[in-house]
Amino acid sequence: MGSPGARNALPILVVLAVLAGCGTSGTVQGGNDTFSATTLTVYSDLPLLGPDAAAMSEIVNGEILALYEHDGHVGRLHVSLESLNDYADAAVSDPLLPDPLRSPPLQIAQSAHTASSDLSTVAYIGDYDAAATAISLQLNNQNDILQISPGSSYVGFTDPSAVDLPGDPGVFYPYHGPRTFARLVPSDAVEAKAIVTWMRSLGVRRLDLLEDDSNPPYDAVIAALVAADAPAAGITVVGYHRGVDTQARSSEDAYAQLAGSLAGEHPDAVLLGGVANAGAEALWRELHLVLPRAKLFAPSTLATSAFLTGLGGPAASATYVTSPILEPDQYPAAAQRVFAEYRALLQQAPSAYALYGYDAMNDILLAIAKAGREAADRPDLLTAFFKLGEIHGTLGDYRIDADGDTSLTRFDGYRVAPGGGLVLAAPIG
Repeated sequence: MGSPGARNALPILVVLAVLAGCGTSGTVQGGNDTFSATTLTVYSDLPLLGPDAAAMSEIVNGEILALYEHDGHVGRLHVSLESLNDYADAAVSDPLLPDPLRSPPLQIAQSAHTASSDLSTVAYIGDYDAAATAISLQLNNQNDILQISPGSSYVGFTDPSAVDLPGDPGVFYPYHGPRTFARLVPSDAVEAKAIVTWMRSLGVRRLDLLEDDSNPPYDAVIAALVAADAPAAGITVVGYHRGVDTQARSSEDAYAQLAGSLAGEHPDAVLLGGVANAGAEALWRELHLVLPRAKLFAPSTLATSAFLTGLGGPAASATYVTSPILEPDQYPAAAQRVFAEYRALLQQAPSAYALYGYDAMNDILLAIAKAGREAADRPDLLTAFFKLGEIHGTLGDYRIDADGDTSLTRFDGYRVAPGGGLVLAAPIG
């Protein structure tokens, strides 16, 4: 790789301005080439505002860095990135929508519509949460646009399962055309197995499960998946409580009766499948008050900065979090090179979120290279992507199967510090 100062396809000042987070949207384009190149556009749609804006911005930075390293081109094809924001400020969004699902459906649909209406669009990176992906995926599929999500783990996007909503995954592919969706994180089904493995290693024997009454319930299905896997690990499910309404109730007193019911079941661990919001934080605190010795398990959908900081010290100390976002030193040499280049450009240390953006963009560029002259044809690009085989990425060596699932299965188990930070407890898998 040449010196950044020698690149003319992506001027370094433009790259640095976007990497530094100047605004919530931007375009990365090639520079002063003397030949005419066909422009292919990749859209990125992530919640760039709100409590997790920093992590989401790192994903976009990773996308930009991958494109920068390719000089904005694959051969003679010019590749452009359009970064969109799908998080609305609370002052202008629907107050009935729970955080962090503050992405209004119309705004998400508009992002997907913008991408599909652009004839140069070949791929879409996003969305991050499952509720947003459920909206964008149908429109992207209708228009044969490759969609790579760095975070949507709902199993029903890819696989028929007993926990899927009725009709899933078929409803996301309404025209019975080729699959257009892939994710870089393991599905909820893989995470459930990791959670059960960790529970067993920690000596959990009696488990209570709570299922949030979220609508749509994409983040709640992890409870049912854990329930199905627990018995084989010697863990008895002593209670399964559905319809826990964390959206309407945000005080500890509102959960006193539920916590009392769990106390009567004598669990040594409790897991909540649901949305990270103020109600879930209050429930967590009440559970710890009534069950001070129980381990409280939070799947990755609850591993948001707002939720973890809202727990308070005592409840945080009882919390066990699983996440596919590993510690930086657990990634391969390719990732360490990307981390070093990121630090050199921004003068700040990235987290592993940057790798998800980097690999999403890099995988798209690999597919463009494989499709060659046919890359502008969306079905041909899809074919090329799903035939990439083993990818030697910054996340590790992995494959994307025909349904869109990654072969990556590693998780980290974390404890929560009083201030809400995550502290590595154990690698899982």
